[in-house]
Parts: sequence; C-alpha cells; structure tokens
Amino acid sequence: MVTAPQNNDGAEWTNARAAKRALTEAFEDAGIPFAENDAGEIIEAATRLDRTAIIIRGMEPLTPDVSATINDYMNRRLSGEPVDHILGWREFYGRRFQISKDVLSPRADTETLIRGALQRLDKNAPQHLLDLGTGSGAIGLTLLAETEHTQLLATDLSAGALNIAAANAQSLSLQSRTKFVKGAWWDAVPNTARFDMILSNPPYISNDAMKGLETEVLRFDPDLALRGGDDGLDAYRLILAGAKEYLSDAGWLGFEIGFDQAEALTELLSNEDWSEISVDRDLGGNDRAVWTKKTPFHLG
Repeated sequence: MVTAPQNNDGAEWTNARAAKRALTEAFEDAGIPFAENDAGEIIEAATRLDRTAIIIRGMEPLTPDVSATINDYMNRRLSGEPVDHILGWREFYGRRFQISKDVLSPRADTETLIRGALQRLDKNAPQHLLDLGTGSGAIGLTLLAETEHTQLLATDLSAGALNIAAANAQSLSLQSRTKFVKGAWWDAVPNTARFDMILSNPPYISNDAMKGLETEVLRFDPDLALRGGDDGLDAYRLILAGAKEYLSDAGWLGFEIGFDQAEALTELLSNEDWSEISVDRDLGGNDRAVWTKKTPFHLG
C-alpha cells in the first residue's frame, strides 16, 4: 500500500493543479489504472470546478475544507474504492447516474446496447419499453431521455436498486414516464403487458470467472448483478422462457453479453421462436449485445 501524500504544510494542496499532479503520482505508484483520469475526477469533484475551470483557475489557493476533501478522496482511492463509489455517481451516455453498492455501476460498454436500441426504436410513435433487472436505471432511463414518446417499466429484485433508479428518474425529470416494480424477472411484469422493446443487462459472469474478478468489482458491485451461474447463462434462459409472451409482434429483444458469449446465446435463440438474430460490437471491437425478434406466425 502506497502512503498517501499528506497536507502537513499545505505544499501538496497549494492549488488544484498541484493537487492533481500529486494524486496522479500517488495513484501511479500504487499501480492504479487510469491514474491521471481518476485524479482529475477527484479534483473536479472536490473543487467543484470542471476541466475548463481548472485550466483557468487551477492556480488559485484551495480552502482547508477542499484540501481535506481531496485528502479523504485520495486515501479512499488508494484503499481500493473506485472513484464512482467515492463520488456516488457515474456518467453514462452523457448523463450523471447516482450509484451505490446496491447497483452495478454502468460501464461504457453498455452504451452499445443503447446505440442498438436507438437504431431499432420507432422514435415517431409511442413505444413501451421493459428494462429487466434495471439496477441504476441507466439503460431504460437513457432511452427515455433520448426519445419523446416512450414509456418504461423497469424491474429489479433489489429494493435498494429500485430506490437508486427512482432517484435517477427524478433527477432526469423522467418519473412521469417510468414505473418501477420489485420482483424477479417475469414475476414483476403484469400478465397483460406487451412491449415494443425488452432489454436487459443481466448477470452473466460464470461461477468460475467470478473467482478471477478484480477485488474492486467484488467489493463494490453487487453479487446479484454479476453472478450468472455455472455457464453465465442462467438469467438469459429465464428471460427467454417468458420473453415471447410479452414482446409485441414487431418488437425487439436486446441483451448485453459478455465478450465471449455471443455464440452461446445465439445457440439459445436458434429455434423456431426467434429470428433476425444479430450481434453488435462495442467500441473495443468485442461482441457486446445480441438482438432478436419473434419469428412471425404463419398459418398453414
């Protein structure tokens, strides 16, 4: 464990630029990835200055309170706490989402699912969306924010997660178009409901792979949102067991997947119930989302 720079004489925290340099060095010495980015986010949060303001005002003296906050955030990061948990939020698709230990912190890879959904949604007609296992609400709420005529039903087994998602809906002024329901997968969905799009980023990490996850993930992301069973596909099977009943005839079903799960999930979909199966890649070139529609029913 690297000893954090202290503020005994105020030299390290003379100003925001000096503080950022010191934090970056401490994080690099500790082997923390993206050290400069983490240092920048901490300084911006503690000083309440954005990057542009730090360029302009970064040499101004820091108050004792701000200096103490920087010290606190730095020590928490050095102890292994992720920056988004230190700050209590994470940016996703250009918006700030509140997070906690009750939800999976939204990742940039999940924006692949957002891009695919926006390509497939009819933005000129009322659309009903279902976000299964919503967590922070990042997927469903982002799609509401990007469209005008959509309504969202978001479910989760965790009451704590639903509280976070509801707070995010409130902060984004989307609460009037959103309903949150507690329950496991289809148990939370009314029998008569039908949706133009069903989305989920379910737990998909296999039991064996869970053993190799980074300590930060295991400590701060909920096991409920990560563990996908022996092969990582348990949640997909449960969702597919009911999806056809709740999806409209022209509707889309979209999943986030692990980078190595496209073939396995495509096999689960390769039957008479599903058609138009496609795989979208994330910005890193990895398979990240699978899309499909119900096979049209034909008489004869």
